[in-house]
Amino acid sequence: MRKADLAHNHRKLDAAIERHRDFMRKCIDAQRVIATAEEKRMLAESVILRLCAQWEQFLDEHIADSINVTPVQLGEYLGAAIPKNPSRDLCVALVFGGTYRDFRSFGDLKGFTKRILPDTENPFLQVTNAHARKIDEVYKIRNYLSHYSAYARRSLARMYNDEYHNTRFLEPGQFLLAYDGQRLWSYFDAFQGASEDMKAWY
Repeated sequence: MRKADLAHNHRKLDAAIERHRDFMRKCIDAQRVIATAEEKRMLAESVILRLCAQWEQFLDEHIADSINVTPVQLGEYLGAAIPKNPSRDLCVALVFGGTYRDFRSFGDLKGFTKRILPDTENPFLQVTNAHARKIDEVYKIRNYLSHYSAYARRSLARMYNDEYHNTRFLEPGQFLLAYDGQRLWSYFDAFQGASEDMKAWY
């Protein structure tokens, strides 16, 4: 059985990131259909949610494909014999067990993949701390936008204060588009950079 092509997952992710980046550039520059700052903030929040969804799809596919390429350590972790060339469906079933696996931070993702992949075969370990930290920031924004809970708001407020010395709570769209959207573009760069970090390892 042919092994998974890990580079294929990156092509799909990179194309999605660039597509969303181009869309946001057009939205921010628009003066007619999307004319108000509030509309642009709403779009920025929506695009951040979609960007996170694309990243999560990439993680699901890439973890399963990484196991397809190197299944030995997962077998040791599970205490089960795994075929030398497991099918992709088997890899998905073994890793995810039919449930959604939520990584609360990049550290959580790295910790999980260290248990199931040898360090020498683990592309997730190649992502720099700078890119990982920015992606963690995005997820604090995503969690707030997904729930609007008091807990998610406090977590986001802490991030604003700790990373940006901003004690005033801003709704995510306002935060993302401040300073000509520098923060928004830095988040796009973090996802793209994480992909590049991993690709450089292959």
